[in-house]
Amino acid sequence: MSDQRFDRIESSLEQVTVKLDKMAELMSSVIRMEEKQIAVQRRLDNLDNRINLHGTEIDAHAVEIAKARGMASGFIALAAILGALSAYLMDKM
Repeated sequence: MSDQRFDRIESSLEQVTVKLDKMAELMSSVIRMEEKQIAVQRRLDNLDNRINLHGTEIDAHAVEIAKARGMASGFIALAAILGALSAYLMDKM
Protein backbone atom coordinates (compact mmCIF):
# COMPACT_ATOMS: atom_id res chain seq x y z
CA MET A 1 0.00 0.00 0.00
CA SER A 2 2.76 2.43 0.78
CA ASP A 3 4.41 1.66 -2.57
CA GLN A 4 1.23 2.67 -4.35
CA ARG A 5 1.04 5.82 -2.28
CA PHE A 6 4.65 6.73 -3.07
CA ASP A 7 4.05 5.98 -6.74
CA ARG A 8 1.09 8.37 -6.75
CA ILE A 9 3.11 11.04 -4.96
CA GLU A 10 6.00 10.54 -7.37
CA SER A 11 3.64 10.71 -10.34
CA SER A 12 2.06 13.88 -8.96
CA LEU A 13 5.49 15.44 -8.45
CA GLU A 14 6.49 14.56 -11.99
CA GLN A 15 3.30 16.18 -13.31
CA VAL A 16 3.99 19.27 -11.22
CA THR A 17 7.56 19.37 -12.52
CA VAL A 18 6.36 19.12 -16.13
CA LYS A 19 3.84 21.90 -15.53
CA LEU A 20 6.49 24.07 -13.88
CA ASP A 21 8.80 23.54 -16.85
CA LYS A 22 6.03 24.58 -19.23
CA MET A 23 5.32 27.63 -17.07
CA ALA A 24 9.00 28.56 -17.11
CA GLU A 25 9.04 28.32 -20.92
CA LEU A 26 5.91 30.45 -21.14
CA MET A 27 7.37 33.05 -18.79
CA SER A 28 10.53 33.19 -20.91
CA SER A 29 8.39 33.74 -24.00
CA VAL A 30 6.40 36.49 -22.27
CA ILE A 31 9.61 38.19 -21.13
CA ARG A 32 11.03 38.08 -24.67
CA MET A 33 7.78 39.54 -26.04
CA GLU A 34 7.88 42.34 -23.46
CA GLU A 35 11.50 43.12 -24.32
CA LYS A 36 10.58 43.30 -28.01
CA GLN A 37 7.63 45.55 -27.18
CA ILE A 38 9.88 47.87 -25.17
CA ALA A 39 12.36 48.02 -28.06
CA VAL A 40 9.57 48.83 -30.53
CA GLN A 41 8.22 51.51 -28.19
CA ARG A 42 11.68 53.10 -27.95
CA ARG A 43 11.95 53.13 -31.74
CA LEU A 44 8.52 54.72 -32.04
CA ASP A 45 9.43 57.35 -29.45
CA ASN A 46 12.62 58.10 -31.38
CA LEU A 47 10.65 58.44 -34.62
CA ASP A 48 8.12 60.72 -32.92
CA ASN A 49 10.92 62.95 -31.66
CA ARG A 50 12.49 63.14 -35.11
CA ILE A 51 9.15 63.93 -36.73
CA ASN A 52 8.53 66.67 -34.17
CA LEU A 53 11.94 68.19 -34.93
CA HIS A 54 11.21 68.13 -38.66
CA GLY A 55 7.80 69.69 -38.03
CA THR A 56 9.41 72.51 -36.05
CA GLU A 57 11.90 73.14 -38.85
CA ILE A 58 9.14 73.13 -41.47
CA ASP A 59 7.13 75.63 -39.40
CA ALA A 60 10.17 77.90 -39.13
CA HIS A 61 10.68 77.72 -42.91
CA ALA A 62 6.99 78.48 -43.49
CA VAL A 63 7.29 81.62 -41.36
CA GLU A 64 10.38 82.74 -43.29
CA ILE A 65 8.61 82.12 -46.61
CA ALA A 66 5.56 84.08 -45.45
CA LYS A 67 7.78 86.99 -44.44
CA ALA A 68 9.59 86.89 -47.78
CA ARG A 69 6.28 86.83 -49.66
CA GLY A 70 5.08 89.81 -47.63
CA MET A 71 8.24 91.73 -48.41
CA ALA A 72 8.02 90.81 -52.10
CA SER A 73 4.40 91.95 -52.34
CA GLY A 74 5.42 95.17 -50.58
CA PHE A 75 8.17 95.74 -53.13
CA ILE A 76 5.75 95.05 -55.99
CA ALA A 77 3.27 97.55 -54.56
CA LEU A 78 6.04 100.11 -54.13
CA ALA A 79 7.23 99.54 -57.71
CA ALA A 80 3.67 99.95 -58.99
CA ILE A 81 3.27 103.21 -57.06
CA LEU A 82 6.61 104.53 -58.31
CA GLY A 83 5.76 103.47 -61.86
CA ALA A 84 2.41 105.21 -61.72
CA LEU A 85 4.01 108.30 -60.20
CA SER A 86 6.70 108.42 -62.87
CA ALA A 87 4.10 107.95 -65.63
CA TYR A 88 2.04 110.75 -64.14
CA LEU A 89 5.06 113.02 -63.91
CA MET A 90 6.11 112.18 -67.51
CA ASP A 91 2.67 113.15 -68.76
CA LYS A 92 2.86 116.45 -66.89
CA MET A 93 6.18 117.40 -68.45
